[in-house]
Amino acid sequence: MEIGIQYTQLLSIEHICESDMGNIELPVTDNQQPSDNERNRRPKPLDKINNAGGKIIGIELKLREILSAGDYKKKDILIRAVDIAQRCKASYIVIDTEDMDDNCPKELENIIISSQTFISQAGMAIYIENGYRYINGKYYHNAYSDAGRLLQFIDKLKELCPEIDCGICVNIGHANLLGINIRDMIRQCGSYIKLVHVNDNDGYSDQHQMPYTFTVGRGYLATDWVHIIGMLYKTGYNGYYIFNNIGTWKRTPQRLHMAMLKLTKAIGQEWLESCYKTEKYLNQPDKKLILFGAGRMAASYMEAWGDKYRPDYFVDNNPDKWGEELMGIPILPPEEILSLTKDERNVWICNINYDAIGRQLDYMGVSYRCYYDHYYMDHII
Repeated sequence: MEIGIQYTQLLSIEHICESDMGNIELPVTDNQQPSDNERNRRPKPLDKINNAGGKIIGIELKLREILSAGDYKKKDILIRAVDIAQRCKASYIVIDTEDMDDNCPKELENIIISSQTFISQAGMAIYIENGYRYINGKYYHNAYSDAGRLLQFIDKLKELCPEIDCGICVNIGHANLLGINIRDMIRQCGSYIKLVHVNDNDGYSDQHQMPYTFTVGRGYLATDWVHIIGMLYKTGYNGYYIFNNIGTWKRTPQRLHMAMLKLTKAIGQEWLESCYKTEKYLNQPDKKLILFGAGRMAASYMEAWGDKYRPDYFVDNNPDKWGEELMGIPILPPEEILSLTKDERNVWICNINYDAIGRQLDYMGVSYRCYYDHYYMDHII
């Protein structure tokens, strides 16, 4: 997986790149696009992004801006966006479908079909984002909200435009806003998912805030981030996570932006290290795999990974478990870890008491990693 950020004029390009968030998605509105006599000019932010060490990876285009144009301009808006993307060396156009009604798919389909030669020659992928309708202060499903209708639309595009790489962009915030079962949506869309837009809201308005911003009840997350990321991983998604958090930048004082960008980067790193790289770290066949903890989380580990990466043994602080077995694997005292040299052991904390057990292993001089089972669970306990 890789992470990136959607550009907004509220942010300093230098700050974006200094925070190592230099994969940039560039929103393009009709009034930002060049006229015919400006075709060879580069978009204004491009030179600044290149000079700061950033890279434009994709272009976002709002469907409502395409469809609100006169009939003769609709196709031209898409073609000009592809032209901008090509000159930026971007690889995709993502079409934002927020605030669109149910009558749009046929019109969008016709626009893409009539532009397919130019799109395919540019080698540009087209991704359709899940959206909603907004009427009188309330949010409703639209033709692009649900997995089933998105899949039908993409299948139709693939049939009619086989030379174009078409796919789905899952916008986590949009799905959360409509009360959609996001994990099930991801499961259904599967390999059709080519891009993920990362933003959070309270379930009542489209706020485009950073992940983990909202909680409900007794501190439960309004958006179930860990299980969502886990499901994306399990479906095989390994592309860009684009943080499009304009609501955060609008509401945060500018002097805090650099710190917030670093926090955004840290969120992406957390998902990478704790979810996406777990298998890489487990796959060390020259070492003994030891799980510290022989309880519920150990059983969860065995369900997710036991067939592929079977532990050599468990260790546990409960002496009543010593000498017993869990799923045919012995449970031993923690001191048994020290019978192996540092180069012979691959130790994981597999218990919710990460901090306490971590201090215990630090005292023993044992290096370890933490296993976070919530990324891999098919159900919530």
